[in-house]
Amino acid sequence: MQIKSADLPGIGKKYSVTTKDGYLFVIIIHHTGKREIYFMNDDEDDGPILTLDLNDEEARKVGSILLGADYQPVSDEKLEIMRKNILVEWINLCPESKLTNMAIKDAQIRKITGATIIGIQRGDQVIGSPDVNEVLLDGDVLMVIGKKDQVKALEALCIKKE
Repeated sequence: MQIKSADLPGIGKKYSVTTKDGYLFVIIIHHTGKREIYFMNDDEDDGPILTLDLNDEEARKVGSILLGADYQPVSDEKLEIMRKNILVEWINLCPESKLTNMAIKDAQIRKITGATIIGIQRGDQVIGSPDVNEVLLDGDVLMVIGKKDQVKALEALCIKKE
């Protein structure tokens, strides 16, 4: 990877990043905290193929994700062991489920099924590592992890009232 930086008087700083695969993107950090990211086809491009603007808070959150503050990838060897034993599934929460309108901690999902909710998609919003006080709502899509039988048990709870 190659990174070039340049001061932009009156604006801030510019970073041009070329990845080992030849992808080019430019990051401009303004004195105001605003960040602009331009994805280019190559050095000769007059215009970007995609532009992304982030405010200071958004940039810091994305930066912490890229740094691995929230998630650390595992080695290929460990990943292969995990793949053989653990499932990650997306499960739709039906309105008829006893889990609907219940907080995660009150549902005792891990105790009952052994599976764990690691994320919730709620409309356009995604809640990663939801708090135990998060209330499960009709229409939520739960990202769960567990052994096959544990995930199946949670899936059964998401479908019907008991």
